[in-house]
Amino acid sequence: MKTGLTLLSATLICATVNALELQPTFRDGNYKHVVFSASIGGSSHHNWALSILDEVGQRGHRASYLTTTKETRFGRPYSTIETVDIGAAVNYENDTMIADLCDGKSIADTLPQMITVLATNYERDYAILLDYFKHNKVDLALCDHFMEVCIDAATTLNIPFIRTSSFEMTSESSASYVNNRIDSLQYPTTEFEPFYSRFRSKFISPWTLLYKMYPAVTEIVARKRALGINAKFEPPEETWKNSIMLINNVFGYMPARRIGSMAEHVGPIIPKSYAPLTADLESYLSLHSNVVYAGFGQNAIPPKKDVLFVLTTLLEGLEQGYIDGFIWSIFNSAKLFPEKVTTSSGTTYAVHDILNNRNPNILMMSWVPQTAILLHPSTSVFISHGGLGSWYESIYAGKPMLMLPFFGDQPGNSFTIEHEGLGFILNRKADPAQVSRLFIEVTDKEGEIIKNVKRMQAMTQIHSEHGIMRGADVVEEVLYTHKGGILPHRVPASTRMSFMKANNIDLYLALVLGIVATSSLVAAGVYKSYQRFSQHTKMQTKLKNL
Repeated sequence: MKTGLTLLSATLICATVNALELQPTFRDGNYKHVVFSASIGGSSHHNWALSILDEVGQRGHRASYLTTTKETRFGRPYSTIETVDIGAAVNYENDTMIADLCDGKSIADTLPQMITVLATNYERDYAILLDYFKHNKVDLALCDHFMEVCIDAATTLNIPFIRTSSFEMTSESSASYVNNRIDSLQYPTTEFEPFYSRFRSKFISPWTLLYKMYPAVTEIVARKRALGINAKFEPPEETWKNSIMLINNVFGYMPARRIGSMAEHVGPIIPKSYAPLTADLESYLSLHSNVVYAGFGQNAIPPKKDVLFVLTTLLEGLEQGYIDGFIWSIFNSAKLFPEKVTTSSGTTYAVHDILNNRNPNILMMSWVPQTAILLHPSTSVFISHGGLGSWYESIYAGKPMLMLPFFGDQPGNSFTIEHEGLGFILNRKADPAQVSRLFIEVTDKEGEIIKNVKRMQAMTQIHSEHGIMRGADVVEEVLYTHKGGILPHRVPASTRMSFMKANNIDLYLALVLGIVATSSLVAAGVYKSYQRFSQHTKMQTKLKNL
């Protein structure tokens, strides 16, 4: 017996020593050229997709990044990516569109203007992308969801493409309780949405939006047709219904629902490398222990009244000892600050002194390494506009949030943050002295806010660990398995069936007919039996009466 066990052990050891490792062969001598194209939108549109493209480059493929002059900076950290400048971007910052949105103007009123502004350089960009795709033998295009010209160029040349986005907007992954239309993002789901809002969103808003968008859309359709593009007045989803949408998101940041076969959630992808603290920031944070960081992204333009509200709230928090300092990334918004601020204590602050960092507890900077600030242990709270990228970074760092949303997905994100107990939405109409007390509530280490943030932090870090690799896997799946730009294995069988068969309506009809037929037969039999019994009873009665 012992001899048998010894031989078995020796066999297992030899098998382990001589075990071979599977090696993929699909790339051998068959590397591809992948392009990512994006223009506006800031880092949240570029960085995560570039991280995936960089991984694709590290796997041996040629990787190119086609973008506008200003955005070429996003490609510099990646040695595997060739950055191609396609020319100046649309200068939408000088347009009133963003300011109007931040000031509360509805998306239905600003969307036509947005479509027109974004299409300013359409002809130029189409010609450049078409020429580059053609002469550089591009095998696959990754197109940011604002970069419609990229999809059009790829479609013209019959090149497969993947649409990149930070939120799920496909109809196949929608649900009756999910709001994923651009004009209905204030409530991510209908769970807490008032009846009137639901009714308006379902039956009124779509027609209002269509009416207001029609002139702008017909104009861009005409411009496309002039270039030989087979453009139609139809939902954009029709153009990319057979292509994968790569989504930098995950349940928890977006409402849970069933996901369609053409949607891939790979988020939250947060670039693993980030800019370190500057010497000024390092020194400042080392001297403070309870700092609020305020930043409203690269595109939001806070109204002056909101700037005054936030500044007053922060100063109230400092005076009451709720915080011991704050950092504000003012970007290009120094002109939006008032000349002076007076708090509830009667203290008046000269804002010129604040902007020039003459207060040792306040640090105002035009640009900051946001990730590094959020990760620092002295940072306690993040005041944000609610952009998805900022939300990811804040939760990854384990910091609660106070939200001042403006437009787009920001109101919906902020609603989720408050509802899930990760922070609060700032009430613009409230007294700043009262609002400043929220600094105490969100930083209570034994409170529910911090507990919820820690739970969400774990989920975020788990999913972000391999998000880049999952995204690169999807890219290679399309590269090597598509058939004429279509992924046959991802096309649902329902698309090849009639509506009745795909939804088993024919089976239900057959069941109903069967039940009706059986019931009719049973009823007929019962009726005949009743007639016979009735006739028999009548005969018996007659016989008795004779």
